[in-house]
Amino acid sequence: MMKAVRDVSIASGVSRRTLQYYDEIGLLKPAAVKPSGYRLYDEAFLERLWRILFYKELGFSLEEIKKILGTSPETERKLMEKHRLLLAKKQARLAGMIKSIEGILAGAFDEAMLSDFNMKEFEREKRENQKITIRRLTEEDPFYDFFRPLIKYKLTTRTGVKSMLRNINSASNLDWDSIRLAGEKIGAAFVAAMPYGPESHEAMKAVAGFTSYLSEHLFSCENEVLIELSILYLKDADYINKDRAGLAEFVSDSLVNFRAVPSSKG
Repeated sequence: MMKAVRDVSIASGVSRRTLQYYDEIGLLKPAAVKPSGYRLYDEAFLERLWRILFYKELGFSLEEIKKILGTSPETERKLMEKHRLLLAKKQARLAGMIKSIEGILAGAFDEAMLSDFNMKEFEREKRENQKITIRRLTEEDPFYDFFRPLIKYKLTTRTGVKSMLRNINSASNLDWDSIRLAGEKIGAAFVAAMPYGPESHEAMKAVAGFTSYLSEHLFSCENEVLIELSILYLKDADYINKDRAGLAEFVSDSLVNFRAVPSSKG
């Protein structure tokens, strides 16, 4: 059932002007607008409003919230799970403080109660979740090995490691989480295509997703780049094949075959 702006304002405590502003900046569009300009809101709108208020409560700016809501459902779910854990820790801390208050009121002080005020670990986790910061690939990251060739070596005379890392490091944690999710799917696509061979339709589809991914997030993928990549994957075969034997060779052969497909040019 559609809700009027007055109903939404009363239920949420958000003023009409604020709801209108959210509409103006594209953060929260009404389900319908009557010719008179009267806004109507549905259940999907109300759920989105809840998410906005939730992230505001955590300290995110409206710009950051808009970015969060524009990510994939998997990425937002991951972020929300992090904050659920953080809130659970906060809840446990408050429960401990209530217990300490009861002890003080009963005249039973224990020096362990001082830990109620040690916020260092909580604040650290809060900053990690709230602050959008640069995240770099590290060798401890399981995602690192498959993309090692893209990180270790210069790819073309125009695109090198430094420029590629600048592209990565200009992204926020949320952007990077999205990139990781996409990249993991691409790696899985190559593995799934291996039984069909590097000339198969499945292999070409995996490479198409790979090159599209690279072009969008890191660097353009002309044919000469694909040839260089095919060599680099062989050079790092020891790392890439740790989890799946023969993966590096399969990716290399697939990249070589892909450049011969006319439709691969973009």
